[in-house]
Amino acid sequence: MFLSAQPHKRELNGDGGHWYYPDGRSLHTVPKKDGTGERNTTKADARKLGLFPSVTAITKIVANPSLDRWKQNQMLEACVNNPIVGGENTEEYGDKMRQFAQKKMVDARAFGSLYHNAIDELNKTGFLDNKYDEIKPFVKYYIEWTRDHSVSFVDTEFVCVNEKLGYAGQVDGLAVVDGKLTLLDYKTQDVKEDAKGNLKPNYYDSWVWQLAAYKNAEWENKPPRIQQVMSVVLCSQSPCYPIMKVWTSQELSNAWKIFKASCAIWQLTNKFNPAENAKLIKENGEATKR
Repeated sequence: MFLSAQPHKRELNGDGGHWYYPDGRSLHTVPKKDGTGERNTTKADARKLGLFPSVTAITKIVANPSLDRWKQNQMLEACVNNPIVGGENTEEYGDKMRQFAQKKMVDARAFGSLYHNAIDELNKTGFLDNKYDEIKPFVKYYIEWTRDHSVSFVDTEFVCVNEKLGYAGQVDGLAVVDGKLTLLDYKTQDVKEDAKGNLKPNYYDSWVWQLAAYKNAEWENKPPRIQQVMSVVLCSQSPCYPIMKVWTSQELSNAWKIFKASCAIWQLTNKFNPAENAKLIKENGEATKR
């Protein structure tokens, strides 16, 4: 049974992770004991409250060489753009470069959140608030893409849950694209050009793992058949036309196997089975009521 699970605006949450109740409600933060505000929800909170981890938290348990290489490149770029100063020891320099690289990654996540929130508001209302002025040149191309591909949204920013495996996540969108019912996920990226000057995104394995997990979860009013699953790359380096990647049935099948294995690894590593834990809490709660 799904409650009216409240989608959340995408925000930077550090490494605290996102957590959900089995009915789809999110609980990414909890009140501090001293009453001074909120803190990120932890695994200890999840055990106590019967929460499920997010899809992205589970996929992070698996090594992602392509993404690791991108992070290494941020460090190398920071070093190239900020050469060591005479008299500066290597340890201090290394710490400074890590801070530069980390700031760029945080900035990239912030831009991605802003872009996601802007297009979500646009998809739902047809308008953009003034707070999105800086992103409007980018959104212009997104609007053009929706028109060119006859995009009609069924739902946006909704929560899906798999109670059997004990995970949940927030889906970017379900829409008809070029006449096909499509599960959508947006990814912002600093897209580079190939030798011919064409934009060539990096398609990470974790993207399709994430989408396979969503596709095999449940949500309110889920249609009996989804015709295609798609990643939409939104350029962050400069305003440009979104790039579509439709994942094949074979890619999705393999991704689902990998994600299920990732769930098992996550549970063993964390010594925590969210599905069984939530079931026990529910049974004990019902027993207490009786």
